[in-house]
Amino acid sequence: MAGQLEFGLSRKRERVALTVTQLVRVVRETLETQIDEYWVSGEVSNARRAPSNHLYFTLKDARSAINVVMFNTAARRLQFRLEDGMRVVMRGRVSLYETRGALQFYAEEVEPRGLGALQLAFEQLRERLKQEGLFDAALKRPLPLLPRTVGIVTALGSAALRDMMRLLFDRFPNLQVIIAPSAVQGAGAAAGIVRALEDLNHDGRAEVIIVGRGGGSLEDLWPFNEEIVARAIRRSRIPVVSAVGHEIDYTIADFAADLRAPTPSAAAQLTVPDKADLRRRIDQLHGAMATALRAALAAQRRQVAHLGSRMRDPHAPIRDSRQRLDEAAAALARACAAQSASRRALLRQLATRLTSPLAIGAATGLRRNAVRTLQERLWRALRSRRDAVRARLNSDMQRLDAVSPLRVLDRGYAVVTRRLDAAVVTDVRQVEVDDEIGVRLANGRLLARILTKSQDR
Repeated sequence: MAGQLEFGLSRKRERVALTVTQLVRVVRETLETQIDEYWVSGEVSNARRAPSNHLYFTLKDARSAINVVMFNTAARRLQFRLEDGMRVVMRGRVSLYETRGALQFYAEEVEPRGLGALQLAFEQLRERLKQEGLFDAALKRPLPLLPRTVGIVTALGSAALRDMMRLLFDRFPNLQVIIAPSAVQGAGAAAGIVRALEDLNHDGRAEVIIVGRGGGSLEDLWPFNEEIVARAIRRSRIPVVSAVGHEIDYTIADFAADLRAPTPSAAAQLTVPDKADLRRRIDQLHGAMATALRAALAAQRRQVAHLGSRMRDPHAPIRDSRQRLDEAAAALARACAAQSASRRALLRQLATRLTSPLAIGAATGLRRNAVRTLQERLWRALRSRRDAVRARLNSDMQRLDAVSPLRVLDRGYAVVTRRLDAAVVTDVRQVEVDDEIGVRLANGRLLARILTKSQDR
């Protein structure tokens, strides 16, 4: 009867006894022939993977538990990592492990309860790579402002490729595009994407790489959720833009890439600036720069004109200093003469007050010595003051000479003026061809005529 186990053993007590192995084998064969495949649900515990890649764990519920084996061929098909505490439903057969006589369930397929297998695998891989630091913001590299060459990893002939190519060349016709074709769906697609990334890095011409495809189901987009693709993106020496699916789709590649674009078309727009926009911006900057330069030149001209009005003749300060020196020397000579006359008058007054010839003679000798001493002291004082005044005047003349425009002329420069109104010429626009100009050199002046002119800016 269905659902019952029937053993081929006689109910009568027989003399011939079965070995343990024979008994276990009879039970195993009965189980395998009488019980079909079943879907069984429960909670995973004691999960472990053997060196052979076989999976061993226990499936239990509130009252019972059974050992489960999932051999390597079936375990390779798992999209997620089996963990303790996970609630699953599995398909397989029950049998007996002869060596220990233990009841076991041999699983062929396992699915998580609640989240689908792919979604669970996505969440597990994202969390593991995040903990590893693969998605850290510090690893993200900036995209070049104006790349000359863009690499694209996607399927040839796809709508996503056509959209990206159209937008890239519309925005910047001078761009060079290198396509590294790869399958983006199905078995082997992840390995193809990795090879395409490695080829572009080996080629080295691309300055940024777009990796992506159009929209699809989670199964369609799954190659971009493979760990090998995420690690290849981070391994790339060239910045990578991920452009997978639609705006609502997120893949592991999006988190690993340097920049995530919501769609392939958006990736083209984010990667390459619009040439027309760049031209408009350059024109704006050029106008602003020209305005700033004109304002700066006007300010400099006003400053030069102001300085020119304050110092028309470079020799004037020197002439003034020399005149002051002459006046000081004349004043010093007058002071010396007056002091000498005063001393002589004093001597004459003292001489008239002496009555005795002998006294006069003696006093005259003393006075002469005193006068001589005073005269010597006076001349020393006058010479000292004269030398101090001369030193101060010489210092003033040296400082004036240091800032004199004539020093500039000594270095080979010249001052150019219009002969018509003696205005200083600082711009070719102030003169015309055939105008006469005066050229002031360090030693002398020249009269010249304009034969031709050109403007540097």
